[in-house]
Amino acid sequence: MKTLFKIALLAQLVIGVSTIPCKAANEADAELRQAATELAQQYDARYASRDSAGMAGLYAADGRLVSPEGPTLHGRVALTAYYSKRFASGFRGYVTKVLEVHAQGTGGYSISAFAVSTPITNGQTHQVHGTVVSIYQHDTDGLHFSLVVHSVLGIRRGDMVGQM
Repeated sequence: MKTLFKIALLAQLVIGVSTIPCKAANEADAELRQAATELAQQYDARYASRDSAGMAGLYAADGRLVSPEGPTLHGRVALTAYYSKRFASGFRGYVTKVLEVHAQGTGGYSISAFAVSTPITNGQTHQVHGTVVSIYQHDTDGLHFSLVVHSVLGIRRGDMVGQM
């Protein structure tokens, strides 16, 4: 009976100790989810107000963007120019929904769904839906995008109207 009690006690101790890293990981994921959701809301708001410099400011100084319709952009100057051209060509109404978040080191990554109104012929727009993978890094002034990769099924690079 004493042996059974010791085994049960040891099992509880092992189970309790093994869940500590999971709790820490869950807390880090929850903190990153909150920060990623806030960053996504800022992205959507700045997109709606057509704030090119503000959009670029959401990225790290050396941040990168891979969009479905154009080249990979690197750095805030290139990002500002990209968003200026994008807004001028009629893209609008970007909406992000963060689906999954995982903390890694001082940053992490997320998978989100997005929708954006894209220009088509005769001043009409078409809503495009896709997935975006974002990698985050913590800088001295907060969380920023290090890399953002958009994916839209059925659209090849260069197929979208108003391509950059």
